[in-house]
Amino acid sequence: MSLPLCLSSSPAASVVGFCRKFLHLVLRSVAGFAVVVPVMAHAGGPPVPGLPRINTVALPLSVADSPASRDSAVTQTAASGVAPTLARIRERGRIVLGYRQTAVPFSYVDAKDRPMGLAWALCQRIVSALQHELAMPDLRITPVRVIEQMRGPMIKGDTIDIDCAPSTATATREKQVAFSLPYYAANVRLMVRQGTGIDSIDDLRGLRLAVVQGTTAERLVRAQHPRTGFQLLLARDYADAFRMLREHRAQALALDDVLLEGLRATSKSPELFQIVGPPLSDQPEYYALVLPKDDPVFKAHVDAALAAMFRNGDMAKLQREWFHTAIPPFGHSLNVQPSAEVLAVWEAGARFGIPSGDGLDISPNANLTGHGALTTTYPPGS
Repeated sequence: MSLPLCLSSSPAASVVGFCRKFLHLVLRSVAGFAVVVPVMAHAGGPPVPGLPRINTVALPLSVADSPASRDSAVTQTAASGVAPTLARIRERGRIVLGYRQTAVPFSYVDAKDRPMGLAWALCQRIVSALQHELAMPDLRITPVRVIEQMRGPMIKGDTIDIDCAPSTATATREKQVAFSLPYYAANVRLMVRQGTGIDSIDDLRGLRLAVVQGTTAERLVRAQHPRTGFQLLLARDYADAFRMLREHRAQALALDDVLLEGLRATSKSPELFQIVGPPLSDQPEYYALVLPKDDPVFKAHVDAALAAMFRNGDMAKLQREWFHTAIPPFGHSLNVQPSAEVLAVWEAGARFGIPSGDGLDISPNANLTGHGALTTTYPPGS
């Protein structure tokens, strides 16, 4: 007996057709699972190794779903200006902010281990702006303690959304993370105990110099080591470095001058320590908030919030609050005035987005309005 020319007219053909449909549905389900699961993993935790950073929104499946169509959907999502960081924040209903434990007066903890400081206050205002822009009044903040060596990996791994600490913006770091508009400027100098006779790094031959690992100060002192011949001690954080100086394990500590002022002001005996010598570099350290790389939309939101603070006087008010009043919970004041370099940073930030030529006054007592534009060249650094 010969088979009929049309298989669909036989009982066997019905079985074959049913099997084909069932197999097609199974394959579609498997394909859908492969697309959605990595995206969900990216939203709730570190990204799956090897997967691109796309979006936290699951891609739709259709009969025409294929690798080509999925690539097209990703391209369209990126072109639409959707920020992966904002999408992640919206999905989990909270924003994760990094902080330091002892970076007074920018980012440190109080007696109850709660983060505080000028950089932390900047982030609180940025979150308030995001609550309004995202229509998320209940957006929660999750603070995460970060040490210097881990800020890059934690930002890259989506563990934190913003690092709210005094981080120097450098071209080398910008290869891994993004930076907000700069908000402060400092210079790396030395702090020593009173009466040691040390006036500069040239006096440290054969002596021990403490520095925090992973900071720009480490790079600067290493560059001078062949000439000066000191012994280098690496500390894990600011408190550890200051402890070395306080306990006579090191004769000097190299760090940004404003952070040295914070360590001295919060010690039990501030009068025992002094900051000496010229800056170790002819270029200041520009502080900026650390952000996820390749997310210009999120950076634009952060920069806009910072620029508003430069223009309306909030930045100057925060500087007075954290630099000219008793630092809680320690009770000492830094009494540090904004330098010409700091004022220049504020002025540049206040110009973010406005045409050049419009005059702006960003002195500590100014009340600024408008929009601003900024171009910053970061030093190479580490």
